[in-house]
Amino acid sequence: MKKKKEKKIGKAWIDRCQSGDVCSHLTCNAAPETILHVLVRCSFTRSCWRQTRVQAVAPGAMVFRSWFVEGLASWSEAERLEAAMTLWAVWKVRNEVVWNAISPSSEEVIHVANVNFSDWCNAQQFENETLPVQSRVLCDKWYPPNFPYIKVNVDGALFTNEARFGMGLVARCAAGMVLQAKTVLRTGLLQPHEVEALGFKEALSWIKSNGWVGVFLESDCLRVISDIQSNKNMVSPYGHIILECKALCAEIGNISLSFVKRSANRVAHQLARSSLSEADRIFSSFSLPFVISSLVLDDLK
Repeated sequence: MKKKKEKKIGKAWIDRCQSGDVCSHLTCNAAPETILHVLVRCSFTRSCWRQTRVQAVAPGAMVFRSWFVEGLASWSEAERLEAAMTLWAVWKVRNEVVWNAISPSSEEVIHVANVNFSDWCNAQQFENETLPVQSRVLCDKWYPPNFPYIKVNVDGALFTNEARFGMGLVARCAAGMVLQAKTVLRTGLLQPHEVEALGFKEALSWIKSNGWVGVFLESDCLRVISDIQSNKNMVSPYGHIILECKALCAEIGNISLSFVKRSANRVAHQLARSSLSEADRIFSSFSLPFVISSLVLDDLK
């Protein structure tokens, strides 16, 4: 069955190439669609490479491996990184053409490569930075805030098979009672850190709309907390979400972000997981599903 499906997909791809349905600048039909041709030799791909600083190598290579090995031996470290991002961007675009009939320009391909490169550099910088004081205190159990403060926990969940993602939020007072809990479900295939960042944005908007002041916002996603607290400039959709989170923090004022272990974030995690079946719900302490209320009680033990 699987082989039959693969043959059908392959035939559909060839038919689309021959009929011209697929953008001609990516499927030039000048040679068989080998890895080397798609990623290096195709006329469209060559126009992408000409916009990079990566020097041309291995003109006589017959397979991709030979071309890539010679490149690794000849390129500088910066060229290797740029080459890797360009290859990834070309491959992503090729899949967009096949599956979604999208026809991007070579400039758009290089933009995607540059965004990926920027995010990668920021991720390396993130791993080597000293974390803010708030992020270094790891809690393995949930603790109620001191009166009159409020504690909000947030978490995200990916549902890849359904092409959706969810978020769970819970606000509790000094007595440990749930003031409000919320589930959010959205359509899309995002990276985990993007979902977590959207969870933060949702939580901050929720805090602002409820007029809560003196709030501790907790999450088990260290990357997002550090990015919100840093001065890094990220040219990417994820970076834009982080900027929105920073703006919301400034508007709310008296708010503190803290990184905690998953075990201290169980209620938000379960709410995020249940968002697929309990989509876009707002709960009071009396309407919580049994599994959620059980976790709330466990946190108070």
